[in-house]
Amino acid sequence: MRDDPSAQNFATNLKLAVSYYPSVAQVCRKLGINRQQFVKYLGGAAFPSRGTMRRICDFLGVDEFEILMPPEQFRDIIRLRPNAAFEDLPVPPRLKDMLAQAVSSPAEVRRLHGYYYEYRYSYTRPGRFLRSLVFIYGWKSYTFYRRIERLKEVHSTGAPPEVFKYDGMIMPVGDRLHLLDFETITQSELTHTVLYLNYSNRVSRLVGMTMGVSALSSHEPVSARICLEYVGRNVQRSRALRGCGLCAPDAPEISPFVRDYLTQPGIQPGMIIAPPS
Repeated sequence: MRDDPSAQNFATNLKLAVSYYPSVAQVCRKLGINRQQFVKYLGGAAFPSRGTMRRICDFLGVDEFEILMPPEQFRDIIRLRPNAAFEDLPVPPRLKDMLAQAVSSPAEVRRLHGYYYEYRYSYTRPGRFLRSLVFIYGWKSYTFYRRIERLKEVHSTGAPPEVFKYDGMIMPVGDRLHLLDFETITQSELTHTVLYLNYSNRVSRLVGMTMGVSALSSHEPVSARICLEYVGRNVQRSRALRGCGLCAPDAPEISPFVRDYLTQPGIQPGMIIAPPS
């Protein structure tokens, strides 16, 4: 065991990861692993089974291949990776209320898990629809999502598209879903979306309003109608992403429902919420 580089890396990396927690005993309690056995992992005298390895990695918030990396590489990963040690830190009461709201009505929100195409008017290309890919998924009792935007004409060739990725959380409030996300590449934008909660057994569409900031130099706050169309629980992501980008409202990718909803009177496409002059 000690001659296996992967096992040696695991023991060293596990020690480092556990050092971010108040005690080894706390880690063992949260993992449900016998402390004597866990100490053997720390000392390199034993190597966990695949199931135990998965539990340890899930708890630490790392992948199995990461915890087997050379220690100098793993150190950079774990240093920047938030972990469960922060779960026990006190937070302001109002933030606790918000987090509690995020886990309410879990069964209703779990039905939404899967992939969606998101449609709205483009903030930067007037008259064009933007089609993005959204993945809604669960983690513990929370529901998160990832949205990927490609600012390029759908199916066009040539230069690679400008890509934006957003990670966010879904909070059900009454009969609405509030989505708040953060752009992870430029780290310079927050988006707030409000959707109607669909109570049907099979969710095919979600509609509402979204507000963000335009990518133009003015960086003005903008809002638009939004529609999410369900694609499936599992998709071929590369193929689905190729269908994302900018397109005309009458493009074959746009269903009549989406076209009618985004263009109906009452909300101007890409409405700018400008400050008073």
